[in-house]
Amino acid sequence: MKKVILVDDEIFARKGLMVLIPWEKYGYEIIGEADDGEEALHLIERLAPDLVITDIRMPVLDGLELIQTVRKRNGKSTKFIIISGYGDFKYAQHAVRFGVQDYLLKPIDEIELIDTLERISKEIDSTPSWSQADNRVIQSSMFEKLLSGQMDDKSLSEAAQSLGLPEDKPLRYFALELNDAPMALNEAERVNRVEQAKEAAEAILARHIQGKEPFLYARSLSELGFLAFVTGAEGAGRLAEELVRTVSGKIEGVLRVYVGEVSPTLALIRKSYLTALDAMEHKYVFDAKSVTLHEDTKGVVLQVKEIEPAIYSGLIESLELHDGDKMLMLVTRMFAAFQEQSYSPESITASISRCVHGITRVIQTMQGNESTIGTLKPIMHWHHEPRTLQGIKRLFVDFLSECADYITELRSSKGKGEIGKIKQYIESHYNENMSLKSISKLFFMNPVYLGQLFKKTYGVYFNEFLLHIRIDEAKKQLRQTDKKVYEIAANVGFGNADYFVSQFEKVEGKTPTEYKNAMISKA
Repeated sequence: MKKVILVDDEIFARKGLMVLIPWEKYGYEIIGEADDGEEALHLIERLAPDLVITDIRMPVLDGLELIQTVRKRNGKSTKFIIISGYGDFKYAQHAVRFGVQDYLLKPIDEIELIDTLERISKEIDSTPSWSQADNRVIQSSMFEKLLSGQMDDKSLSEAAQSLGLPEDKPLRYFALELNDAPMALNEAERVNRVEQAKEAAEAILARHIQGKEPFLYARSLSELGFLAFVTGAEGAGRLAEELVRTVSGKIEGVLRVYVGEVSPTLALIRKSYLTALDAMEHKYVFDAKSVTLHEDTKGVVLQVKEIEPAIYSGLIESLELHDGDKMLMLVTRMFAAFQEQSYSPESITASISRCVHGITRVIQTMQGNESTIGTLKPIMHWHHEPRTLQGIKRLFVDFLSECADYITELRSSKGKGEIGKIKQYIESHYNENMSLKSISKLFFMNPVYLGQLFKKTYGVYFNEFLLHIRIDEAKKQLRQTDKKVYEIAANVGFGNADYFVSQFEKVEGKTPTEYKNAMISKA
């Protein structure tokens, strides 16, 4: 039952209100009444009612002064309904400033009062009392100071009592990290997610921790922390594994637990907290483990490294060629290296960023718009919230796959317009030092792709096409001029006369000299 106090200087008004409706039917119980504001104030402080219904005009302390005083002393836990006569209606409106739930005109309408009581009942049921909320704030503040090591002996004892922790027994810090949240979750859904994890974890801890109910500290929307009297690594591991099994079924994503070293007393708990965070820094090295203890990380030194150049260049090339198998093979090598070579989180971030920026440069070079890539933002901001190594890998592969498709699309549309220009360029510059690689660089195309596109469009390979143009021009000069063979070779783009002769014979079945002599003999 919700507790109610009635305040009115007219006794008949109070008694009439008491019998106006069946209070218990609507979940209320009248626990007291007062005929002035001062008496009401003492009752409120002694009985802590959920609701006060008060007249606005009373001797000694009127309704508004009563509400204002209660608000200053007790916060907003007590609800108020103002009753006023018609002439006091405008006066009653000022009560809104003090958080009054409603104001009703005399004579009180039964239906209107019931509607108001039902609405207030729902508010009380859905909102924790301010004393509970204040207590949680105090506990959180104490917990933060414990972790920072900034507590004197008196504060330490108060924190131990409030949090239900022993002062002189060994403790460990446990960090619960919620990884791989779906990208579509909004802030409200993330808040709900961490609350679900908290409730599930509290239910488990209540069975392990005797005394007061367990306290879990929310460091963020993806991390919870608590202290537990569990000394041995085996016991800590069992508790952490149980948390993973139970909490994982309540949330979207992947739960990981990191456990700090044993702290001999509550006063020294900061060291356990810091070593739990250090274990969390090793998360990618131990990506396959749901639970990582401080003991697991001993001897594992995180490395500051760059991605292997061969992997980086190979990824760019496989992307340009739309070679999905090679791309996945290189990604697997890359992420295996992250784990096996103990890359630090910062090095992993830098390596992925380098790949992403290199790929976006390719897109920009091809006159594409990287902002149209839907997976760009998730991979650029993956480190803003916890992710497992496999979770990062999935984001990265999705990004690479979308970019490969987009690059192929760009090249297809670009290639159709460029291939004719390339053919014209070859026909105009055949006498210059030219190769498929130099042409592809000039037209910002991948050389392998250009070779394939040229063959598909003209039915002949690039080198063969260039050779025939040069040989045809050489034949023309042999017929129309008296130039020496070595001069003609240089004129049509051959730096070596002997190589020119061999290529000419390969195409025509005779040497340049034989070709010219045969022409002269016919004349």
